[in-house]
Amino acid sequence: MDDVTKPIDLSLFDATDIVFMALVLWREARGESNEGKIAVAHCIMNRVYHPKWWGKCVTDVLFKKWQFSSITDPHDKQLTAWPLSTSAVWQTCLSIAKRVINDELPNPVPGADSYFDISILSPDWATSKTFVKQIGRLKFYNTDAK
Repeated sequence: MDDVTKPIDLSLFDATDIVFMALVLWREARGESNEGKIAVAHCIMNRVYHPKWWGKCVTDVLFKKWQFSSITDPHDKQLTAWPLSTSAVWQTCLSIAKRVINDELPNPVPGADSYFDISILSPDWATSKTFVKQIGRLKFYNTDAK
């Protein structure tokens, strides 16, 4: 088992931020590689580090209406999906969330503050000028790079 998949002791960290970020990772990127999950976590933290209308802390960013559909869109099928606490993927998501929040993993998508899955139509904000990188089925963008 590598470092990313080791279970973590949530009592040592801000459990609320870790658990909700991990839930977004699990709901929106559980089928992606660890690099994809790490990129989603850094995308969230990039928003925290550069606060705008989407919030100034992890939970503000995650719960901003329509930003992370698996948490806020009442029509998103993921909204009622919950991981088993013993799931290896869930444990990986918890570990990645904790380690990204604590700045222990390098950012594979520097500057990216938005992403979307290629299974949906490209949003208006997804332009070639703002494109950062594609990892698996996820395309990452820096919407400030207009």
